[in-house]
Amino acid sequence: MSADTAFLDKICAEIDRLLILLSEEHPTASRSLEPPGLLIALSGGADSTALLLAAAAWRDRTGRPVEAVHVNHLLRGPDSDGDAAFCGRLCERLGVGLHTHRADPRGKAEDLGRNLEEAARMLRIWIFDDLLLRRRNMTAVATGHHSGDQLETLVMRFFRGAGASGMRGILPLSGHTIHPMLVTDREEIESFLNSRGQAWCEDATNRDDSNLRGKLRSRFLPMVRDIFGESALVSPLRLADLLSADVAELDESARSILDGLHDDEDGTDLPVEPLCRLPRVLASRVIRLFLWERFELKADLDRATIDRLLDWLPESRSGTCIDLFGGWRAHRVFDRLDFEAPYHVVNEGVPCSFSVHATAWPATDLEHDSRAPEPGYPALFQTGLWRLTMPLSALCGKPRVRHWRPGDRMVPFGMNGHKKISDLLREQRVPARARGLIHLVEDDEGPLWLVGLVRAERTRMLPSTTSAVTLQVLTSLDFEDDV
Repeated sequence: MSADTAFLDKICAEIDRLLILLSEEHPTASRSLEPPGLLIALSGGADSTALLLAAAAWRDRTGRPVEAVHVNHLLRGPDSDGDAAFCGRLCERLGVGLHTHRADPRGKAEDLGRNLEEAARMLRIWIFDDLLLRRRNMTAVATGHHSGDQLETLVMRFFRGAGASGMRGILPLSGHTIHPMLVTDREEIESFLNSRGQAWCEDATNRDDSNLRGKLRSRFLPMVRDIFGESALVSPLRLADLLSADVAELDESARSILDGLHDDEDGTDLPVEPLCRLPRVLASRVIRLFLWERFELKADLDRATIDRLLDWLPESRSGTCIDLFGGWRAHRVFDRLDFEAPYHVVNEGVPCSFSVHATAWPATDLEHDSRAPEPGYPALFQTGLWRLTMPLSALCGKPRVRHWRPGDRMVPFGMNGHKKISDLLREQRVPARARGLIHLVEDDEGPLWLVGLVRAERTRMLPSTTSAVTLQVLTSLDFEDDV
C-alpha cells in the first residue's frame, strides 16, 4: 500500500468514527432524507487542503455529500483574495460545492475587546453554524487541526492554568465539529500533498512570531526539544489522552449525582446541603452540568465563577444572591439554590435589531395549506425580513418580539401538547452559543413563533379562516456573505 493511500485510509476511517460518535451523542443531528454529509472548513493551507482531498475520497467511497466553506477575513490584501481563488479552483477540480464568505474581524475585535485571531475564529464559528443550519444534509463541519496544533494548544493552556478538562486539548468531537486530522502531523500532511503533486497556500502570518502560536513554533518548542529531546513533544499528547479518560469518569459521576439531586426536568434550582457536602471537584461539575442542561450555559462558566459560587454557598442565607456573569444570578431560597437568567440573553455582542408589524387582510383568496413556516434559518445569521401569516382570530392582544427565556413553552405546529423552547432549538440544530439570540414572537396567550424555525399550532391556516394577519420580523447582522 502506498503512503498516500494509507494516509487517505486513515483520515477516511477517522471521519467515519467521529460521525458515528456524533450520531450517538446527537440522535437528531441529521433529519434530512438525504445521506448526511460533511462540511469542510477550507483555508487553502496544507492542512485543510489535505483534509479536502481525503474528504473527496471519503465521498467517493461512501456516496455521502461533501461541501466546503472558505472565509476570507480580508486581512492580507491580495494574498487573501489569492487564497479564495485557490480554494475555488481546487473545489471545482474535485467537484465539491464551495461556500465563500467575506468577514472582516477588525470591527468585531474592537467591539468585543478580543484580539484579531480570536475575533476571526468567532466569526468563522458563526458562519459554520449558519451553514449547518441552512444545509440540512450537512451533519458536521470538519477542520484540519492536526497533532501539532494540539501540542500548541496544550502548551498554551498549561501556562494559562487550565484544569483537567481544558488540558484534554482539542477534542476529536466537539458539538457538531469534528477534527479527523488530529491523528496525523504536519510532516505527514506535507508528504501526502507532495506525493500527489498538490500545491497549497502559505499564510505568512503562521510564521510571524508576533503572535503567540508563532512564538511557540519558532522559539519555545525548539528550545523544549533541545532540552528534553523529541519525546518531550509527544508527552503532552499522551497527557491529554490520560486526562480525557479521567475527566470522562468524573463527568459520569457528576451525572449520577445530579440525577439523584434533581428529578424535575423543568426546575431551575438545586438543593444546597448536598452540594456543600460534595468534594469541590464534583460539586463544580454538577453545577456546570446542571446549568448546561437547563439553560444552555457553557462557554461563560469559567473556573473562577464556579469557585466564587461554591465559596459563597456554605455561608449564604435565604434571600441572598450572588452575581455570576452577564446578568445571571444565583439566589439562596431557603434550602435551595436557584438560578435567574437576565431578561435579555445577548451572546458575544452580536448586533441584532428587529421590528414587528402586523397587517390584517381578507383571506378569501388565501391558499389554505398546512405547511410549517417558509424554509429558513434563525434570524440571527442573516439580514432579512421574516413573515408568518396566521388567522386573525388566533391573535390575542398585540404581538411582540423578545429573546426566548428558560421555561418558555409552546405548542409546535402539528402537535397537541406543549414543548420546551430549549428542546425545539436542540431539535432544530441551533448551536448552543447562538440560542440566546433567537427571537420569539408572542401575544397575550403566549408564544406564537420561533422566528424562521417553528410556528405554534394555533397559527395554522384553515379552510374556515376568513381573515388573516401577517407578522413581520426584520433582523440584521453585519458580516458580508458571498453565497
